[in-house]
Amino acid sequence: MTNRVPSTASALLTIMGVTWRRLSRGRAMWVAGVIACAPFLFATVTHNIEPVRAVLTLVMCLLPPIFVASAIGEEIEDRTSTYLWSRPLPRWTLLVGKLLALAPIATALLVLGWLLATKIGIGIMPPGRSMLAFAAGGLAISAVSAGIGTIVPRHGMALSIVYFIVIDLPVGWIPAAVHSISVTRQVRLISGHDDPAAIGEPLITLAVIAALWLAIGLLRLRRLEA
Repeated sequence: MTNRVPSTASALLTIMGVTWRRLSRGRAMWVAGVIACAPFLFATVTHNIEPVRAVLTLVMCLLPPIFVASAIGEEIEDRTSTYLWSRPLPRWTLLVGKLLALAPIATALLVLGWLLATKIGIGIMPPGRSMLAFAAGGLAISAVSAGIGTIVPRHGMALSIVYFIVIDLPVGWIPAAVHSISVTRQVRLISGHDDPAAIGEPLITLAVIAALWLAIGLLRLRRLEA
């Protein structure tokens, strides 16, 4: 009797299930929940949407690395990936399964934090474009954090946070073409904060940035396999 090779969908669901169980048993969810409340708490003090937007942008730079980069780094450091490589599973399922499990959670916390901060803390309904912007930004930063987590698994979370706060944020304000690589700048453009007419191009740019970092992560996993 031969063992059946699990389908790709089955492999992804298994990795997602294990990821959710680990998340529910750890402290990351509690830490992320506290961080996600920061914009709401700030809004109740300032009642000004622009400072709250700035705080949520910082939160956006924190939550995906906490969820995604740390989870992927732990899998590689704990040699779970070595076990997976010995099974008849597609090699990319580790990265994609982690992202499918964690990126929506980080993104949902961002959007919910923005909604609570503006609707309850300030008393206005947030523009739909701003919610789309933070959702797209959360997914893109999750992809970037996944790539960084495969390159430096032991310090993936810390380096992802440093990258976005120390590099991505400042680069986004540089008045030169290099600012196009900034995720946070594309989020501002999608929200209509800098250019009310821009939405399609920054969305495409975010997708390209996310795809490039995912490709880096997948190539890194292939090298680890070898």
